[in-house]
Amino acid sequence: MKRNDPPQAARAEVKHEQAACGSATAGDRLKNAIFDAAIARRNGDRTNLDVLADYSVARLQDPVVKGRDRSLDVTRCKGRFILEVPPGAERGFGGERQLRADLDYTAQASADGAGFVYQQKGAEPIVAMLAAFNLGTGAYRPPPAIDEAQAPAELDRRTTVAEPTVAPPASGRPAEPPPAVLPRKPAPSAPPKPLARTEVADRTATEPRQPAPTAAGSRNSEATVRAFYGALGAGNGAAASSQVIPEKRSSGAFSAGAISRFYGRLPEPLKLTGIEPLAGGAYRVTYRYSAGRSRCNGTAVVTLTNRGGRDLIRSIRSLSGC
Repeated sequence: MKRNDPPQAARAEVKHEQAACGSATAGDRLKNAIFDAAIARRNGDRTNLDVLADYSVARLQDPVVKGRDRSLDVTRCKGRFILEVPPGAERGFGGERQLRADLDYTAQASADGAGFVYQQKGAEPIVAMLAAFNLGTGAYRPPPAIDEAQAPAELDRRTTVAEPTVAPPASGRPAEPPPAVLPRKPAPSAPPKPLARTEVADRTATEPRQPAPTAAGSRNSEATVRAFYGALGAGNGAAASSQVIPEKRSSGAFSAGAISRFYGRLPEPLKLTGIEPLAGGAYRVTYRYSAGRSRCNGTAVVTLTNRGGRDLIRSIRSLSGC
């Protein structure tokens, strides 16, 4: 057997302690511990804070090793914890984009070898601000590939007449019924002039005809939907955006850059779990993905249109908000 070189063993020990106190993993695990404390203070209401945690970035400034207990494999540390919240979330923190606290924390190797387990003291100010955070997720979460502004439902065009309301009488006498309103008779109009045969033929020839849906067209539409969600699962913004009508590709949630930023960084990529044809050539799709602490089990209605012989996605109406 060959003895370990003492200087080499000492360097490994220092590297181990520095990783325990100042690595990126240390910042993320301290962030999760702080968010868990805030959720416990809100009696388990975690949906909004889980989304905020997924899109916030934590880092440790000037971490220092205070000491180590080798028998328990516990490293004692201190440093400034900085939580940078996503754009838009600062409105829930009085305009602050960064939340700061000086922490004393310990890192102990987990029994299953999955890394370090952290405990901290000093994050109470951040925990209190997170527990009071009540901004909606739509104000700061990057937009998924759905139409945020949904078209309002078409109004009923039938004319309705409201019944007149009658004020109660001041005395005990019964109120007189309101006068009846007789409908006005429409003014007589001249009968339409019949069209000549040539006019009828010309009008019929110029009116556009909508092609009847075919089995091949249905297969092409479904292939477009599957290609779009397959590209989302791969985080390929260019491929996903190419399945959308051109006027929605340049900016917004359907642009290649926005799709890559949102879906390309998911710890659990999007997976299409179901597709069902609806009337009018639309499809109902179901899918799931996870951004870390928050999860989406989504449902959406995808509407398509034909452009130059190619089926493209015109709109995606989310039924689940994600």
